[in-house]
Amino acid sequence: MTFRRKRRKKRSHLLRIPVSTPQARLSRNAGVAVCYMAAIIVLHGFAMMQFEGMPFADGLWLTMTTITTVGYGDLSASSWPGRLTTVLLIYLGGIFIVGKFVGDFFDYRLSRRTAIKTGKWDFSDMEDHIIVIGTEYDYENYFTRLIEEFRREEATQDREIVLLSSSFKDGLPLPLENLMVNYVQGAGGDPDALQRAGIGRAKIVAVLAWNENERRSDGKTFDIIHRIREINADAQIIAECVDDTNRIRLIEAGASVVIRPIRSYPEMTVGALLNPGSSEILENLFTGEGEKIVCVSDKQEEVWQDVVIRYVSNGEGIPIAYRAKKSGKIVTVPAPDQLIAADQIFVLTRESLTGAAS
Repeated sequence: MTFRRKRRKKRSHLLRIPVSTPQARLSRNAGVAVCYMAAIIVLHGFAMMQFEGMPFADGLWLTMTTITTVGYGDLSASSWPGRLTTVLLIYLGGIFIVGKFVGDFFDYRLSRRTAIKTGKWDFSDMEDHIIVIGTEYDYENYFTRLIEEFRREEATQDREIVLLSSSFKDGLPLPLENLMVNYVQGAGGDPDALQRAGIGRAKIVAVLAWNENERRSDGKTFDIIHRIREINADAQIIAECVDDTNRIRLIEAGASVVIRPIRSYPEMTVGALLNPGSSEILENLFTGEGEKIVCVSDKQEEVWQDVVIRYVSNGEGIPIAYRAKKSGKIVTVPAPDQLIAADQIFVLTRESLTGAAS
């Protein structure tokens, strides 16, 4: 049985974590108000039967026209017991309940704004969204660039994004708010925070290394991935791994893609998720353990595809860019039929070429 099938089987046995939220409090207060109002209506209807001798339907009609302040005047309480009951139940009780409910509603609106701002809101009903689980110290600039990259890619641009972080105590910075990012205050290892982030229905989860310079961070990442898979067997999980020897463990825990922490280039995180395998190529280029990009002094004025064919045919590597002779601008992946005027060619190769410039 595969890992995903095992997790899918276990998911049905998990209990939802109870969370005290403004939504829950408003629902509870509204339920109490409705019960009180129903009790007042029924009691007043029976009181009209008892004290005024009305049929229950007429008593109910009088109750509703009075409590809604319509007041047609076709029926009214004429006895002192009936009038006293109307004053106590309708004028005092009903108005109190309506006022309390209105007050609760405005309190809810205020609580909602505060909860959303400070990361206390519950997004557990959200689905097919992206969750980014932050680090020990999160920075506005990094997340702004990361979110912008998600917005730029066609596969992710329309998905809601939830940022789970413990760094923004006073709420999200304005640039992230302007990017319509949803915020949950907390850490990835906190079950309550994961639940509020809507982990059960998330489509993509990015688990960033707690500390990009600390190998023990991989233990936290492993725990978070395990918690996610207990609840959501289908989400794509991209996880950062500090120690390369832990990559296999994170994959076995349920990570879909594992990459090294690259704080300077958040674009690479999104690219590794949407183009599986691309991160390994880039890591080889950065570490020098595999392919290399070398700069070859080669003054050319010819069609780009001819340049590529010549280098590949001679076993000299694959040209991927050139430097324009006049402007000095680096042009990457030009069109095959583009006529270039270059003084340097950048070549992807496994070995240094003769005459390569430093």
